[in-house]
Amino acid sequence: MKQKCFCRNCGGIRNHKELHKVERKGSDGEGYFQWIDNYLIIECEGCETVSFLNVYGNTEMTYTDQQGNFEYYDDETIYPNYLEKSSEISEISYLPQKIKEIYSETIKALKAKAFILTAGGLRAIIEAICNELKIKKGNLEERINLLHNKGHLTISESHRLHSIRFLGNDALHEIETPKKEHLYLLLDIINHLLTNLFINDAIIKDKIETMVNDFEDFQKIIQNKLSKDMIGNEFTISEILGKSKRLISKPNFQKFEQDLQEEIKNGKYSYLEFNEETNKFTVKEVSKKFNFGVYRNIKP
Repeated sequence: MKQKCFCRNCGGIRNHKELHKVERKGSDGEGYFQWIDNYLIIECEGCETVSFLNVYGNTEMTYTDQQGNFEYYDDETIYPNYLEKSSEISEISYLPQKIKEIYSETIKALKAKAFILTAGGLRAIIEAICNELKIKKGNLEERINLLHNKGHLTISESHRLHSIRFLGNDALHEIETPKKEHLYLLLDIINHLLTNLFINDAIIKDKIETMVNDFEDFQKIIQNKLSKDMIGNEFTISEILGKSKRLISKPNFQKFEQDLQEEIKNGKYSYLEFNEETNKFTVKEVSKKFNFGVYRNIKP
């Protein structure tokens, strides 16, 4: 038996072959109501992806065609659940933990056709993004505007997030079921946003040079620049960084250097010693190299 079903790997309707089938059927005893329930293991003839198909029908499942004739129809359900359109983020491990959890649950809701829960999940993702970026003042409308004002979003992106906010509010407060097509459009927006905010930089961080905007990454670069032949010698931070100094803005450079001096005075770092007379740093030891390729808040 061959039939056309949705293949989650190919992303569309494909020919499938039947690997195994179990049929169950019955009636109300008098024969007025009859039902049939088929359980099939099927395989895509293109990519060989295996799925489970349930086909159910009964004598009350009818419709009238254009000629006025009664026809029977079946309910078909394929497992595992799948996205009919769009796609989920493949590099989900780069997302901060809370956002990753909400995103995964939202995808599961959409696959299960739980559209009200999906709308609420998309809205919750925006809330989680605001929390992760330390924007916690005001209601969600104000926080979305702050995402733009602080440079995290373009004005067009902020307008799109307001659309998600409206949809989520209607679903959760008015119990309005959103259209499936709208949810898939908004999922694409969320995917694009999460990729830009959290994933792209993490992917390229160990492959090409990127701007250094926090002290933690600054001190990692310092440690990566130290070598055994530098031990016992004095250097300025600029000399240690070399060409990598261009990755740090002037205001950040001054602040990071002051912070490093304070950390050394407080005994936090043993690999450098600061000489106030020469305003230079003596290399005491060489630490292990750091890999910058993974977002630092990731939890296993």
